[in-house]
Amino acid sequence: MKLFSRVNAVILTLLLSLFSFSALAANKVQDVHFKKGATSAEYTGKVQGYDFNEYVFYAQKGQALKATLDTKSTKLWFILLNQHIENRVDLSEYSESLTPQGTYILPYSGKYTIRIGQYRAFARRGEHSDYKLKIEIK
Repeated sequence: MKLFSRVNAVILTLLLSLFSFSALAANKVQDVHFKKGATSAEYTGKVQGYDFNEYVFYAQKGQALKATLDTKSTKLWFILLNQHIENRVDLSEYSESLTPQGTYILPYSGKYTIRIGQYRAFARRGEHSDYKLKIEIK
């Protein structure tokens, strides 16, 4: 009987630690809105530790996305996600996915997400990075 109660205690402890860790994550999701007649929008943000921020928008197949991350930090990565894209798309300045003009041609119509986070070594130390994101769709 003691073995059973010890196993239950261990399982309960593990579950509580998992739920408390996920509750600490402060991931932010922002819907992207363009002002009437505008083709771009700017957002400022901050990423700390393992947290990440997401910017969600809808676009049409064939449109050109230009996403620019303005930051003094070298700790940040930013990627593009879509349910139909098998792998994430690197949106950094030197990405092979971008055209010579620095745009990414969207292959599908629908919902896209730009995700910004820190590289693991910096996140592990609990560091933070500020940034300004410009999203342009033509």
